[in-house]
Amino acid sequence: MNIPRDPDTVLAAWLEDGPLELPRETRQAIAVGIRTVPRRRPGVGWPFGDARLGQPNAGLRRLSVALGSAAVVVVVAALALNFYANQQGIGGPVFQGTWVSTTDADGGTQTMTVRVSAGGAVEIVVRDDVATVCSFTSSTMTGTGRIEGGTQLVIPAPVYTCDDGSEPQALSGPPLDEQLRNWTLFLDPETDTLSDGVGGLWLREGAELPSPDPTTSGGMWPQTSLEEVRQAQKHADAGDPDYTWQVDPRLTSPEWWAKVRDEGPPEVVARFLRQELGWDAFLFNPFAKQRVTDGVIGNLVYLQCAPGETNPLYPVATGFDATGAERCAPTIDGFRYETVSLDLSQLERRGPYGIWVVSRWATAAPFTQAEPRVIEAQATERLEDFLRARIEGEGAEGLVGLSTSAEEVPLLYGTTTGAPYERSEIERVGPPVWPYGWMEFVVRLFADDGETVVEQPIALRDGSLYLAAAETTENGQPVVVTYSFFDGEVTFAAADPWKVFGGLVEDNEWGALTMGDFWSSEEGIELVACEPGPAPENAQALARSIQSDPDHVATAPVDVRVGGVEGLVMDVTIAAATSVCGASFPSAEVVTKPTLDEGIRMRLYLLDLPEGSSERIVVIAIEAPEARFDAVIEAAAPIIESIEFHAP
Repeated sequence: MNIPRDPDTVLAAWLEDGPLELPRETRQAIAVGIRTVPRRRPGVGWPFGDARLGQPNAGLRRLSVALGSAAVVVVVAALALNFYANQQGIGGPVFQGTWVSTTDADGGTQTMTVRVSAGGAVEIVVRDDVATVCSFTSSTMTGTGRIEGGTQLVIPAPVYTCDDGSEPQALSGPPLDEQLRNWTLFLDPETDTLSDGVGGLWLREGAELPSPDPTTSGGMWPQTSLEEVRQAQKHADAGDPDYTWQVDPRLTSPEWWAKVRDEGPPEVVARFLRQELGWDAFLFNPFAKQRVTDGVIGNLVYLQCAPGETNPLYPVATGFDATGAERCAPTIDGFRYETVSLDLSQLERRGPYGIWVVSRWATAAPFTQAEPRVIEAQATERLEDFLRARIEGEGAEGLVGLSTSAEEVPLLYGTTTGAPYERSEIERVGPPVWPYGWMEFVVRLFADDGETVVEQPIALRDGSLYLAAAETTENGQPVVVTYSFFDGEVTFAAADPWKVFGGLVEDNEWGALTMGDFWSSEEGIELVACEPGPAPENAQALARSIQSDPDHVATAPVDVRVGGVEGLVMDVTIAAATSVCGASFPSAEVVTKPTLDEGIRMRLYLLDLPEGSSERIVVIAIEAPEARFDAVIEAAAPIIESIEFHAP
């Protein structure tokens, strides 16, 4: 197998820190669970943590329920959410079959067999008759992965073995398993080929090799040496407009990625693309993963747009990362864009006043947008199977996933009265989302001769369908949904306008990188499990800790029973940061302090779980503005009463 080993590629892989944005998988998971939610200012409203401080929340698990049309995004460190249930991947049959590559630098031939299961898992077997990492003997690589966006095959952890029993040895750089991590193949629907992004090309068995376009690359621009960069920095410091355009303070801010996406490219990038490559129009590719180190932003990817043309497949480009895509028509054909990757560096001075240069550039594999009509047809076919099974009364389980931690699809085979379904209909709502054809549907099932209608939103994301259980209605009225959390140890029931949302934590070297500051209201319920660690030993100790904190105003705890578990209940107002489930910053092992707005009241239920439970203390927190506190407590009562604790 041709393992990339040029110094730039190996060094970039070894130094890979990931972008300052959330990883794409995290954004997708969040997008599955939320509609458009207004952003609340950072640090406000989280009763049990502040992601900005970069702490791992190691001793904390939580879920939230919010009252309102939109709701809270919950950040959970140890909670496994059901965003990615086993689904049959749309586009799976396109990848299935046998593929051959003869583009290895060692002259060998690789043969790959791809199988897509009914559940959506993708299994590969790659055989190489000449493998450099196996001393030029044959090798076998196996792996299980997934299809993303209908055009990418991702194998998170391939297993590579030498057929003679020896251990494969990477020729340079990090260990081989690290270099192969998240091995990705990109489908070009037009030529029906797969590429690996580093020069490898795969054809279907028996197909002829297409004539490849030449790859071009280059080095530093606009200066060509370090001495020229030093002189340019001096001119920029003196305010010379011939050089100040290379200064861009945005690139040194924590929000650089969003600014580049939303506000446009740095001037050094824009001038390079126009003057050196001759591109009149271009678009930032927000799906490429940048490698960021001190003074270097690697792999900024841009797409060339056909001048003066709009995107025929996405005339209305909606979505989190679709800024300007409706005005960017592909340049190769109806699907593919000419693509270039750039590295930006500060070689003389780092910081907001240092100049930036293009330190490396190269053409990349064409970026491909999905055909929405094909994606919609595939999704509609699967939805029809799902609805047909529901009408027939069996076989619908597993065909569609759940966008929250609901235990099951509400009213799967019949109405609340048990009446069976008689017919169904599917409606697509809103335009497809660029570039992968994400889209929203509403399905309706009819019973009682059409007198009863069950309606459920379903989202298509990356080839899988996810049903929004909380938004199920029957004749326009919300349906009570049962949710399961903490590995099934806690369940409760809620109906609209209460919404349940979940988020994911992406670990990085600083601790927990979270998407937590999304709130539509200051009214919500959170369940938090305090695991063993630097936290009070029981509910009584936790209550004393809260009362003793001078920044709290807390009522005396009162005995309470929730879900058969004994505990305490108390009301708390918080004037400043304070600790609930652990000590305070800067300890790296504990939970950060909560902060509440002035005028917000919190009701805390502190519950000691029985011996043998995976958690020690569960805290149920209901918060609301003082003026609405009693009304919210009354509205939350049915949810509190429905909470049940189940032995592990």
